[in-house]
Amino acid sequence: MPFNEKVILDEQWLFTVIILAVGAFIALTLSMHKGYLAQFDENVLHWFHKRKNRTLDGFFSSITWLGSLWILLPLYIVLILTFSHYFENVEKFLGIGFWGAFLTTYVLKFVFNRKRPYFFPIINELPIDPSFPSAHTSQIVTFTLLFWFINYNGGSLFDTLFTGVLLFIASGVALSRMYLQVHFPTDVFAGTLVAIVWSSIAILVIKSGGLV
Repeated sequence: MPFNEKVILDEQWLFTVIILAVGAFIALTLSMHKGYLAQFDENVLHWFHKRKNRTLDGFFSSITWLGSLWILLPLYIVLILTFSHYFENVEKFLGIGFWGAFLTTYVLKFVFNRKRPYFFPIINELPIDPSFPSAHTSQIVTFTLLFWFINYNGGSLFDTLFTGVLLFIASGVALSRMYLQVHFPTDVFAGTLVAIVWSSIAILVIKSGGLV
């Protein structure tokens, strides 16, 4: 059967989202390099540091793993195996969105080569790869957006709860990167924008009949 037709996303609207997200990413990157957002980054990380406690340490240390490729890759394979019998080209749809975001994020990481935050002590180990954009954020946001598009069925109570759970997971992972002091807020915003761009591209391609 064709992809989810109950999610009404106009192609022109998707083009607009992509253009706006790319423009926002460029503006964010330029502002970061000029140092305009340095104080903002520090203030936000300071805010998270002041709210540090044992309960939040445990929660954010756990939920942050949901943005890891070690978790998402097996789920990605399960999604393909589960939905390939119900939706046409699901493997290509997920491949465009998820791997597009993944590769773009890591190319940008090593292009900008931004060092990790150093304002406050980290809670767990500091990742060895560059900081900008946040890979955990781009991966979980892309994954949840694509998963939502496949499963959303038109506004029932279940769909509302389903959307809320995905939003909670994606937001939790994004916030965890700042709470754990391993990413600047601008890294997280950048990762979100990468996810929006590639999720929109994947949906646009299938909406326009580009997958054969």
